[in-house]
Amino acid sequence: MLKNWREWLARFIPAELAGIAGSYAGYLLVSGAGVSPVVAAYGAAIGENCGYYTVVFFRDWFAMPQGQRNVRKVTSAMMQDFGVAELLDTLLVRPGFTLGGVYLMGEALGIIVAKFSADAVFYFITIFFWERRRAREQS
Repeated sequence: MLKNWREWLARFIPAELAGIAGSYAGYLLVSGAGVSPVVAAYGAAIGENCGYYTVVFFRDWFAMPQGQRNVRKVTSAMMQDFGVAELLDTLLVRPGFTLGGVYLMGEALGIIVAKFSADAVFYFITIFFWERRRAREQS
């Protein structure tokens, strides 16, 4: 499974870059409204998701042959690859790490440290499901 690391990087790095921007935008936008840090941490998680999954969706969409592009097919594959990891990530892991990171290190450093820490958990789960789906499709 580790032999596919180049494919993982090609698949996930562009989405990660958009996710980083979304995370900061979400946190700063929500925290600027004067809400609690907990709510702002969820803003970071939602912002990250908006950036990340926009890139994933369009990359997978444009990878399909033009006559076979299907929203249901793309979203179904995304649910298989990311569903379990995303549920845990959005509801528990990322907001908790963001809240802890901001509390311990401040906004600038705390958000990025929390993001990469939460990503480690997220990708452990996501890569398992992605590789499992790919194996099913190849057999």
